Amino acid sequence: MEKSSEKEYPEGGVYLLKIKLAQKSKIKVGALGEKLFPAGYYFYAGTAQRNFESRLKRHYSQQKKMHWHIDYLLKKAELEADYAFEFKKQGECFLTEILNAAGAKTIVSSFGASDCSCNSHLLYFDFKKGAKIVEKIIKNRDLKSEFSNYIKD
Repeated sequence: MEKSSEKEYPEGGVYLLKIKLAQKSKIKVGALGEKLFPAGYYFYAGTAQRNFESRLKRHYSQQKKMHWHIDYLLKKAELEADYAFEFKKQGECFLTEILNAAGAKTIVSSFGASDCSCNSHLLYFDFKKGAKIVEKIIKNRDLKSEFSNYIKD
């Protein structure tokens, strides 16, 4: 899989992490407490309006202080890929809406979504559907024009 250091990234924007959890696990997620995560693919939508590449490199690193909800999951799971978008405000909310519409499930409410009204920025698909659905969405949809419609008042 293509890792962070092998790509060029925008200065700022939104990213989607593709995460594989091989087996069901109980994971303590900071203030959210201990949660049960089924095996499967997780997709996490995050934002970095500056220092974008540094943020992604941090996610790939195993040597880091636990700070964000995603840090706790990444200690137990494999970060397989990342997708970068030059969306600005509300971009991670837009991506989670698309994944929800494609049948993703929320396993942990409020995960990564403490600064917005989304239920969660971490979405789940079982192994059979997950990776294929998301990659098809990213490849076949005009996300940039859809996003510009999404943020209009």
